Amino acid sequence: MPRYVKIGYEGVEIDLPVHALYIYRGADQLIDNIFTLINDGIERRERVVFVGNQRMCKMLRKKFRNRITTVSEGVRAKSLINWLKREYKKLPKTREGLRVLVECNKTHVEFESGLDDLSHQPDYRIFVLCMYDVTEVTSFELVETLKTHPYVFVEHLIQPNCFYSRVKQQNWIDALTGVFNRKYFDKQLSTELQRASRYEHSLAVILMDVDRLRMVNEEFGIETGDGVLQQLARILERSLRSVDILARYGSDEFAALLPETKKAYAQKTAQRILRSVRNHDFFKDDLRVKEISLSVGVVGFPEDAGGVKEMIKKAEQALRKAKRQGGSTVFGYE
Repeated sequence: MPRYVKIGYEGVEIDLPVHALYIYRGADQLIDNIFTLINDGIERRERVVFVGNQRMCKMLRKKFRNRITTVSEGVRAKSLINWLKREYKKLPKTREGLRVLVECNKTHVEFESGLDDLSHQPDYRIFVLCMYDVTEVTSFELVETLKTHPYVFVEHLIQPNCFYSRVKQQNWIDALTGVFNRKYFDKQLSTELQRASRYEHSLAVILMDVDRLRMVNEEFGIETGDGVLQQLARILERSLRSVDILARYGSDEFAALLPETKKAYAQKTAQRILRSVRNHDFFKDDLRVKEISLSVGVVGFPEDAGGVKEMIKKAEQALRKAKRQGGSTVFGYE
């Protein structure tokens, strides 16, 4: 069995024997990559086993006929390791290895670290892919999941069916809040500006600063301030569209990139965010702590700026105007 497997359209290669976690949103974008992995296993003369729901099993049986094994009853998380070992013992000598694709839920993911036992046995010719649908999972929960798994492939929400290793995810994601970091935001802003210019589309950036967060840190501790940032990131995610990009831009700043969005609509979005923040109880009815608010600056393309640095500079200017007004307000660049 070759000591690597290709996964996703970027052809990422990882050493075997190993297990990997495949995180995706929505089965429709999962299917093409499953086909690729199954075909690859068949071509390598491996025994391919798919464990998942009846609908997927039926579709795969129809497509691949008797060339793969499907298990629709599901395999409980606690018994996953022992089940894999039993399946491996049944591996015919004519097969080059065992390739198992498992549809997982949160319980499976919590137990999946036990698969490290298989990785530490070099004689095992086995590859296990645990597929985890995170449609209802926040970015913060996603980062917590990434921390416990050695090989993780995350489906990018802007470019479906692209995969990135955990190393790249760590380079792009803010560890505290689970949203993207400044480096990734600037990269995507440059890409989206080029696209907007080419097709003559609109684009907007919202820059947000947490009012008086330093006072919260000094009076109640950094952990309290970190909790505010984590809760705020989740509020912002819920307030934005799936195509928008949210990033932690500074210690107490967040930035949102809204592709194909006019400045006026972005300002309405910012006002909606302010209302959501005002209505959220960050401190669980602790009367000693003041409520959290945001100062917000909004800038639009093409009317305000045309480059990354210019967009950010003018968004900061609008943000400073909001701060001078006492915070908890939105200013568009003028």
